[in-house]
Amino acid sequence: MLQPHPPGFTVNTFQFKLELSSTEENVWKWLNDPKTFADTQYWPYKVEFYSPNPEHIPNGFNEGVWTNHHGPFVNFAGQLVKIESNYRDLQYAYGSYALSFRWIRPFRLEFQTNHQDGITTITCTLSTYVKPAFNTFWTKAQGLFWTSFKRWASKAIPKAA
Repeated sequence: MLQPHPPGFTVNTFQFKLELSSTEENVWKWLNDPKTFADTQYWPYKVEFYSPNPEHIPNGFNEGVWTNHHGPFVNFAGQLVKIESNYRDLQYAYGSYALSFRWIRPFRLEFQTNHQDGITTITCTLSTYVKPAFNTFWTKAQGLFWTSFKRWASKAIPKAA
């Protein structure tokens, strides 16, 4: 892990699933396109990707690439540590936060897919260290945030032929 569990914080695990009548290939093509995340941010928020070694690791969704989703009250800086055919693990570094470093510190974002009977299910898990007083608020805020992501994915990912 790129971030230790801070004293006085609890682990908040927010997870959702989205079922799409699409191929797993279509889903991953969309999920692993940097434009999916970088080109859709509302100003002043931004998502960036940075390869520490562009000659050997292409910029974008590749293991070892650093990424940052930042803007007012948000700094989710992390590294893509594992990418497989149906799984991606982004670990956020020490210093990442939402609202305040004193209250909410994300440490991991995972995407996983499963394809069965013509349906691809996306499972997204965001793990965060949260001060107990902000736990309920953070869970509700994630529910609202990821609802728009689900709508967006449902429209953007091509349906299976």
